[in-house]
Amino acid sequence: MKVYNIEPVKKLGQNFLHDYNIVEKIVLSADIDKDDCVVEVGPGLGVMTSYLAERAHKVVAVEIDRKLIPVLERLKDDHDNIEIVNEDVLKIDINKDIIEKYCSDKKVKVVANLPYYITTPIIMKFLEENVSNLESMTFLVQKEVAERICAKPGGKEYGMLTVAVNYFACPRILFKVSPSVFIPKPNVDSSVIRLDVRKERPFHLKDQDYFFKVLKAAFAQRRKTLANSLANAPYLHVTREDVYKALEEMGKSISIRGEVLSGEEFGTLSNILYDKKIIQ
Repeated sequence: MKVYNIEPVKKLGQNFLHDYNIVEKIVLSADIDKDDCVVEVGPGLGVMTSYLAERAHKVVAVEIDRKLIPVLERLKDDHDNIEIVNEDVLKIDINKDIIEKYCSDKKVKVVANLPYYITTPIIMKFLEENVSNLESMTFLVQKEVAERICAKPGGKEYGMLTVAVNYFACPRILFKVSPSVFIPKPNVDSSVIRLDVRKERPFHLKDQDYFFKVLKAAFAQRRKTLANSLANAPYLHVTREDVYKALEEMGKSISIRGEVLSGEEFGTLSNILYDKKIIQ
């Protein structure tokens, strides 16, 4: 960092990894081989990029910070399979701008030390855009986020993120990471989580967008009953009576809260309400 006169940018959530043992452990956990095209989001100083390039067919490093591009470009002196993309990953079309250009005929795996403040949007972007040939994603994230993704129904960590991620992938927490391996040190603990993308969805949905709207409403006000939360969400276009009937049809009490339903039960509820909604 001193060589390049680079300081972490707080507004970009930059916490650079400097422990090579942790870097190697993350790369090994991602199970990279020579048939893989790896998309690395936020490579920073490229510490993990080099490790990935030694194992993968190609590494596409997507970095938003223009000041880091010269540092990353120097990695090409030792690795001819690295592509540097200076873009905001949340603003590009991943299939068009990354996969079709660099990874069209390869298995795709995503590896990243994600900025904490945009962890969820990045994870959901890769999942919701149905990225071609995507097999898995291995992320270093805030410990609490990892626990929310892997939570079980009924717990306080269980919520919209849990159900949404599990609809697309099978997540598991691999190991915890201390703040001491970062520069600067974050104020929270981290975990490495791996999401193996499902080849088939676990249950049928009549309308995926409507399903996510139901989830949004269900967890918007956790202290309210599920029926009240859904009935008070104008974008669902259903009445309170519609919600009561849907829950009764499922054999559920009208006084339950959203956190007790499994993902599949939310799918069933979404399908029933979709047929009842006023505006088709």
